[in-house]
Amino acid sequence: MARDIPKATIAVLIVLTILISIMGTWIVLESTSIKESSSFEKGVGTTGGEVRLNIIEPIETKEDSSNIMFEIK
Repeated sequence: MARDIPKATIAVLIVLTILISIMGTWIVLESTSIKESSSFEKGVGTTGGEVRLNIIEPIETKEDSSNIMFEIK
């Protein structure tokens, strides 16, 4: 039969996995907070907006066809 892996080795691998996961999460959170704070100047930007979607049904029913119009103001 094959030899079993010692419990100490499994424990070390689990601890390393957890540490790598925590470090990866921390790095991602740091990089996104840096991008969020440097992307826009404070007090400058759009405070609101409007989106309109009109779906127009075709007069003749055709298979696999439709019209969608977007109006951006």
